[in-house]
Amino acid sequence: MSRPSSAADDAAVNRTELKRAARISRIERAAARMFATRGYDGANFGDIAAELDLQGSSLYYYFSSKEELFLRCLSHSAEQVFTRLRAIAQEHSPDPSGALAALVREQVIIEVRDFPEFVPMFFKMHLSNENLAERVLELRREHARIFESAAAAAQADRHLDPHDVRVWLGVIFGALAYLPEWYDPAGPVGVDELADRMSRTLGEPFNR
Repeated sequence: MSRPSSAADDAAVNRTELKRAARISRIERAAARMFATRGYDGANFGDIAAELDLQGSSLYYYFSSKEELFLRCLSHSAEQVFTRLRAIAQEHSPDPSGALAALVREQVIIEVRDFPEFVPMFFKMHLSNENLAERVLELRREHARIFESAAAAAQADRHLDPHDVRVWLGVIFGALAYLPEWYDPAGPVGVDELADRMSRTLGEPFNR
């Protein structure tokens, strides 16, 4: 008959699980950076592992394939980003126009400071794998709905023309998608200042 587990046994298991979770998180962030810079086809387990001073074969202890790793990177990045954006939208819900401006500000910070791999993985990467391409499209639509919901609330609150709102949203999405192409974090405009300026500029039409 096996003995009951002790508090020491449980603590050891918890420590092991925490270490495994931390290592998986490190692998995912390194992989996301590699996918963002090299694309899905250009990244491989060997290069990702080398970023972490590991052997490429060791990644198979955590992920069965590159496709699984990519999907995990997508899902976890989206979960963190969408949680932040939804919290911002909820916090500013009494002021719909302010909510949209706040979403723009948060998205800028996400793209250029906290998750610079977000735009390349979600908006710029060519994927020949249909399953991956479809999943990216689903997440892109989910991301867009957060902004569209705030825009719809602002439209109703300020009685804006729905066609104008659709155009303004397109401008916002385009500006955010191309932001990493031209912004230099080492330049004279800091991330917070950039976020403030883009928030004011892109949110201004909804305050008319």
